[in-house]
Amino acid sequence: MLDFLANVVSWEWLATFWGIGLLFFAAEYWWPTRPVAYRQVFLSDVAAFTTYQIFFAVAQLLTNRIPFPIYPYWRWLALPSLVRLIVFLFVLDGLAYWMHRLWHTAWVWPVHRWHHAPTELYWLAGIRASFPQVILAGVPYLLAFPLLKPVPTIFFPMYGYLMVLTNNWMHMNVTWQSRKLEWFFVTPRYHRVHHLKSSGQVGANFGVLFTVWDRLFGTYVDPEKVDSAGPYGIQETVHPVRMAIGV
Repeated sequence: MLDFLANVVSWEWLATFWGIGLLFFAAEYWWPTRPVAYRQVFLSDVAAFTTYQIFFAVAQLLTNRIPFPIYPYWRWLALPSLVRLIVFLFVLDGLAYWMHRLWHTAWVWPVHRWHHAPTELYWLAGIRASFPQVILAGVPYLLAFPLLKPVPTIFFPMYGYLMVLTNNWMHMNVTWQSRKLEWFFVTPRYHRVHHLKSSGQVGANFGVLFTVWDRLFGTYVDPEKVDSAGPYGIQETVHPVRMAIGV
């Protein structure tokens, strides 16, 4: 098992993740939205990060056996790679939006509530994901990836870093904001509304990369019209082990 994890989680990956994390820490130090008690939460978030790596490795072992769907789209393959990449990102993000909304339904909420458990929101707090959530999060990628094929090998590590940057970025504790940018992309201020304890299971602002889905499907809440400075967390009390395994 340790050898398998070592093959999945490389030292290069860890160095890159924490190197980027230091930049996020610096940004939060200079432009914080609110004080964060890092000393009280950092070790538990590192433990959550370690748990996520294990969950991801096991999920990858299981899902690698699932074949990608094959779409009859020979005309699509003739389009420029950049066009296919843009469409892939929109399709992937649209599927991720609906997957996110599924996690907030009464039946599936236990799968996702660990992600909402942190009461201190900063870049590393968004790393929590139960084992079922890690598996389900791969479904949009599984469905959308064939639209991008064939792809160069460099795509896979670049895509992995993009997902990490996106997740860490949206959970950052920074005052920076841009209403114009929020017309297209999810920002930390935009996503903080989603983590408000008052939002509860119902949720709002489900977008992952693009904000268009919330605007189209009625889940948009203007971050300028609510106090998104907290409190954060979940309204119920659940043991951390139960949340981690998603039950």
